[in-house]
Amino acid sequence: HPVQGYVGNGCACFPLQRLGFEVDAIHSVQFSNHTGYPGWRGEVLQGGQLSALVEGLQANSLLEGCTHLLTGYIGSASFLRAVLRTVHALRAANAGPGAALTFVGDPVLGDNGKLYVPEELIAIYRDEVVPLASVLTPNQVGACRACIHQREVHGQGEQGADRGVHGAVMVPAPGADHRSPRAAGLG
Repeated sequence: HPVQGYVGNGCACFPLQRLGFEVDAIHSVQFSNHTGYPGWRGEVLQGGQLSALVEGLQANSLLEGCTHLLTGYIGSASFLRAVLRTVHALRAANAGPGAALTFVGDPVLGDNGKLYVPEELIAIYRDEVVPLASVLTPNQVGACRACIHQREVHGQGEQGADRGVHGAVMVPAPGADHRSPRAAGLG
């Protein structure tokens, strides 16, 4: 989460709350400003830190009822892999008739051809996040294209993936109970 500016959870939480979601936000970084600037200071959280927070929530039965998970900027491979374990934990905690977790992945990797994250994250997104996500919302950066390169989305192939993933819109399923959804924001 940057101290200065409105990106990530700083701009995602309020609209989700206005839509009726109870948001549990976990920041993946604590930076002076976002990484689009020439420089920044701060720290990137590691997977163990996320795992400890999720274990605390799990110990208090606070994972149950979480219907959505939204991820954004993630600056370390260990944190991203902990996110994947969190998706599995949320799906297990919410297994049952009519229960499902919607995992919305926004792979914030860079802009204008420049990566903001370590290059090792690209393979993790491509090989592990893409198959697990319900919805992906990458931008046009070449690195984000690598996330869906040669992946099938709803059986449409790569061209279908571009149409079906870029600018994806999520609409609540008809007949689902959306009176008090909970969402977790990681990013």
